[in-house]
Amino acid sequence: MSCNFHVGQKVVCVSVPDFRPEQPNKPILGGIYTVRSVAVNHQGKPGIRLEEISNPVGHFAGGFHDEPGFFAWRFRAAVERKTDISIFKAMLNPSKQRADA
Repeated sequence: MSCNFHVGQKVVCVSVPDFRPEQPNKPILGGIYTVRSVAVNHQGKPGIRLEEISNPVGHFAGGFHDEPGFFAWRFRAAVERKTDISIFKAMLNPSKQRADA
């Protein structure tokens, strides 16, 4: 399984993680976050850590001691749209047609 996210990328939470005591801080549904790191867990599943959320180091049955991440499938890439201000620029241009008062 692969992960198409990269560090610095904006992502949107599309599925809220289940309760896990080692993750007291969780993303909210629809929240926009920045990827801090990308990793694969001991089961080979891709996960991400977020700039806006940090959790304490977790102690897992497999002997791993690290901050737990969130499964990548719970997020999608955020679409960044450029603002179109052409309508406002058009309002600033003088009209070529004159109106009689």
